[in-house]
Amino acid sequence: RIVYVEASRGCPFTCEFCLSSLDVPVRQFPLPALIEQLQRLLDRGLQQFKFVDRTFNLNLNTSRAILEFFLERYRPGLFVHFEMIPDRLPEGLREIIAKFSPGALQFEVGIQTFDPATAKNISRRQNYDRLKDNFRFLRQNTGVHIHADLIVGLPGESVESFGRGFDRLVALGPQEIQVGILKRLRGTPIIRHDREWEMVYSPFPPYEILQNKLIPFQTMQKMRRFAKFWDLVGNSGNFVETTPLIWSRSDSPFNSFMRFSEWTFSRIGRRHSIALETLARELFEYLTTEMGLEKEAVVRALWNDWQRGGRHEKPGFLANYISNEEVKLARMRSLGPKRQARHFAAVPAGEQQKESAGAE
Repeated sequence: RIVYVEASRGCPFTCEFCLSSLDVPVRQFPLPALIEQLQRLLDRGLQQFKFVDRTFNLNLNTSRAILEFFLERYRPGLFVHFEMIPDRLPEGLREIIAKFSPGALQFEVGIQTFDPATAKNISRRQNYDRLKDNFRFLRQNTGVHIHADLIVGLPGESVESFGRGFDRLVALGPQEIQVGILKRLRGTPIIRHDREWEMVYSPFPPYEILQNKLIPFQTMQKMRRFAKFWDLVGNSGNFVETTPLIWSRSDSPFNSFMRFSEWTFSRIGRRHSIALETLARELFEYLTTEMGLEKEAVVRALWNDWQRGGRHEKPGFLANYISNEEVKLARMRSLGPKRQARHFAAVPAGEQQKESAGAE
C-alpha cells in the first residue's frame, strides 16, 4: 500500500540529536533511473509514496523534477510525502506545489524548537521569518497537508519556552503537530550536554529522556501525557472542529490543552487504549462542565467531527441532541489516506452557515 523512496541520502545539517547529521555529504541518486522506477511503480497501481530524504527540497532541480513527474501523472487518491526544510521554499517550487489537488502532498516539517538559544545548543540553523512566510503560503495557497515536529527535552528548553513555541506553531496552522520526546540515539553528539543540562535518559530503547535540569521527572511525565493526548485529539483528524474549543477562552493553546490532558488522565487513568467514543465523551464533559461552553456549539462540533470520520451512527452521549433525520443525512466522502482526508474535510463554521443560507 505504501512505498518508501530515497532520492538522496545524507543531510547537510548538524543537528546533534539526529543520526542523519553524521551522514555527510548529501548524495543524489541518478535522477533518470529514479524516475524510471517511479513510473514502474505507478504503472503497477501504487498510490502512496513516502520520500524519506532528510532534506527533499535541498536540491531544487531534483525536487522540481520529481514534483513535476507526479503532477503530470496525478490521479485521484495519489499521495506523496516529503520531508522538507521549513525555511527553504523558493518561487519555483511554490508554483508547482500550488497546482496539486488538496491532500495529494504531505510535507513533514521538522522545526523542533522555536527557542533560538536551544537551537544554538543543538547546532540547528533555521530562519524563523522565512519559516513563517512558507507556512502562510502553504496554508493560504495550497492543499498541502503539513505535519510539523517539535521536541520536548532539548538542552536549554524549559516547559515554558516549549509552550511558547507550541502556541506559535498552532498559530501557523499545520494540520498535525508531532510532539516528540527527545531520544539519545547512540553516536549522536547530543551527549556533550549531559553534564551541563543534567540530561538523564532511559537505558532502554528508544532511549527517551527522563528528566533534565529544567524539566524534572514528574513534569516530563506530564509532557508525555500531553504528547499522547495531543496525538489522539489534535492530530488524529477525529476532532478538527472540536479541538480549538479547548483554547477558545485562552490565548495559550499549550496551557489549555495541558489542563485538558491532565483532567482527562485523572478520570481515565491511562493514555493508551482509549476508545474513540470515550475520548469524545470526555471532550464533551470537559468543554461543557469544566469550561462552561454553550452545549449546542459543543454538540455541533462533535457531531460534525464524528461524521467526518465516516461514522453515521449517533454516539451514546449525543443521543439526546442529534435527531434521527440528521443521522440519515450524514455522509462522508474521503480521498487519499483517511487520517489526512479528515483534516481536509473540515468546513469552517462560517462557511457552513453560508452553505445553509444558500440552500434555503
